[in-house]
Amino acid sequence: MRKLLMVMKVSITSLVAHKMRSFLTMLGVVIGVGAVIALVAVGAGTQAQVVSQFESLGSNLLVVSSQSSFGFRRGGMTTSQRQLTDSDVKAIEGLATSVALVAPDYSPGNFNVTYSGTTTQPTVTGVTEAYATVRNWAMATGRFISAEDSDAMAMVAVLGVDAVEDLFGSVTANPVGEIIRINRQNYTVIGVLEQKGQSTGPTSQDRVVFLPLRTAQIKLGGAGTNTVRSINLQVRSAEEMDLAQAQVTAILRTLHGLATGAVNDFTVQNQADIVSTVAETSGTFTTLLASIAAISLIVGGIGIMNIMLVSVTERTREIGLRKAVGAKRSDILIQFLAEAVVLSVVGGLIGVGVGVGGAQLIAGMFSSSPALVTGSSVGLALGVSLAIGIFFGFYPANRAARLNPIDALRYE
Repeated sequence: MRKLLMVMKVSITSLVAHKMRSFLTMLGVVIGVGAVIALVAVGAGTQAQVVSQFESLGSNLLVVSSQSSFGFRRGGMTTSQRQLTDSDVKAIEGLATSVALVAPDYSPGNFNVTYSGTTTQPTVTGVTEAYATVRNWAMATGRFISAEDSDAMAMVAVLGVDAVEDLFGSVTANPVGEIIRINRQNYTVIGVLEQKGQSTGPTSQDRVVFLPLRTAQIKLGGAGTNTVRSINLQVRSAEEMDLAQAQVTAILRTLHGLATGAVNDFTVQNQADIVSTVAETSGTFTTLLASIAAISLIVGGIGIMNIMLVSVTERTREIGLRKAVGAKRSDILIQFLAEAVVLSVVGGLIGVGVGVGGAQLIAGMFSSSPALVTGSSVGLALGVSLAIGIFFGFYPANRAARLNPIDALRYE
């Protein structure tokens, strides 16, 4: 242990004696480690935000939606789309045993919503009482849509916080009991949703207005409308997701009269699969960025090898003197290898600080998600920098150790 401390002390003294040269040698490692940590942190933060955004949509969630079909007829290609209807909803409710809750929604598009001269264009959607549970919505004030509201085609509305801010000037406003106008019709606000805040701008999840399903179908879609945009399903447990997906597919194929081998005119999306795919894609992209940044570490390692070879040449007589007074080959090897390791490790530590700061700067300037610096990324970057110091420092150290003491003492 004492010998190791002495070796480290001599190594540090030698490097401090050439401060500028040592700093420039470490710079490649600093940039490499900093780039790897910064890019991995930004990528991990973005991945966590995207996964969180999908998970906020609901747990054990399946979403059934209509699917366009393409065909050819005289005159060119045609596109057709079978809409989902209330009959599909009732069939799933009655036959899909692994489905706990069924929540259809209907959204004919964006409508002007007006209050006291202020107008905004949120997403207006007709929903049932189960929608809040299935899609993870919680109430901040007031209440959600009830079964009685839909049955009676009540003219009531529930607002997201961004819609509240647009119409009433503040997210802290309490609009419960106020009258808003949608499509030139009056609706009473009965509740405000808690903020999800997973996205910004015109696509914000919080810029929404919910109406009773039947009210939206009749008042916004026209008399006799019984179509729905999608059917949101909460499966009883995560283990039954595949079973539920198979049941729903079989039920709808039978109801739609699809022959064996015919392409589905609907899609059933598994939320868990989507989250897994998004996480995997984000992880692959982050790994690619980190791999590109890691090239800087290799460049830094080459710089360490280069400067250590120069150091061996400069200190040839010193090596000869040390061997002449009894230093072993292993002593010389360890001495020069220690200097290379010190350069890489100190550069790595500085790089960690640069990477953490750089990650916060990049996230603040170019991303809406916070950077996520993990212990594994820091440990990996430091481990790689240490390995680079040993790998690129071994050749110069071995060259120094193999010098003939007589030739070294004669060196000018």
